[in-house]
Amino acid sequence: MSGSAAGLGIVAIVFLAMLTLPAGAAQPSFDCDGAKAEVEKMICGDDVLADLDLRLARDFARALARASADQVPELKASQRAWRAQMLKCAQTGDPRGCVLNAYTKRIELF
Repeated sequence: MSGSAAGLGIVAIVFLAMLTLPAGAAQPSFDCDGAKAEVEKMICGDDVLADLDLRLARDFARALARASADQVPELKASQRAWRAQMLKCAQTGDPRGCVLNAYTKRIELF
């Protein structure tokens, strides 16, 4: 095998190895170091849930920006109520499924 062919083989092996490495863990919209609730800890350890959390945070911020001044308090109260319900997912038989469903339905509203 020539030197250039061997070099290309090594590059291909390194590239393929890099594809199998896990990507950086997804980060939710909140600081995981301060996560206290079981659901928050679960979100921090789950890339899908962390991505959904980040998406919801962005969608909510856009909704707040579009809202009139008199709509903002209602929108914030709705988000707080949703979060309180979502945190209760820890008490269900399928906490992850419950959180996944809660995020999916909430995101659909925005």
